[in-house]
Amino acid sequence: MINCCGLGDLIPRRVPWSPELQARMSLLAERVGDNWRAISLLSATMALSACTITTQAPIPPTATSPTVTPPLDEMRPLTPTEKAALAKTLTQTLKDANAAQFKWLPVAASGSGPIGYCGLVNVKNSSGGYVGFRRFFAMISKGPKGDYIEGRIEHIESIPVTSRGNSTEDDAVETGLTEDNCKEWGYVDFNGAI
Repeated sequence: MINCCGLGDLIPRRVPWSPELQARMSLLAERVGDNWRAISLLSATMALSACTITTQAPIPPTATSPTVTPPLDEMRPLTPTEKAALAKTLTQTLKDANAAQFKWLPVAASGSGPIGYCGLVNVKNSSGGYVGFRRFFAMISKGPKGDYIEGRIEHIESIPVTSRGNSTEDDAVETGLTEDNCKEWGYVDFNGAI
C-alpha cells in the first residue's frame, strides 16, 4: 500500500514505485503539508469546470415577431438614420467598433419588439487587416418613433463576436448559428446587401 500525504493504506498499490518516484512523492508531501485538502479541492474544481460546455441555440422568432419569411412587399430598406443608429449599437460587441463596415439588407416593415436581422459586416482582425464582408445575425428593435435604432450582434460568420483573435472550433459554431438564424428570419439571399 502507498503511504502518501497521510492517506496510509487507503490507496492500493499495483506497481512498485521506483526510489526516484518515492523521493519525489515524499518531497511533494513535505511541501504540501496541511494544504493537501485545499489542493485536492482546487484540483477537483478545475477538473470539473473543464467539463462545462457552453452551447448556443439559434434564436427563435418571438410571438410578436413578423413571419419568419415575410413576403418581399413587407420588407423595406433601412433609412440612413436607422443605418447610423444601428451601426453605433451593433458595433458595441466588436473589438474595433470604429473600423466596422456594414452592407445592409431590407428589414421587416411591420412587427413590434425585437426582431432578427441579418446583413454583412467587415471587421478587422488582430493584425489590423480587414477580414472581408461576413454575414451577421443581430436582434434589433424599434424606438418610440417606430424606426429601428438599437440592436446587438449575436453571431458573425466564422468570427467569434467577442473577438478572441484565434480561429477555434467556436468559429464553426458561429457560422452555423449565423446561417440558421438568418434562414429562420427569412434572410437567405445576401446579394442585395448595400
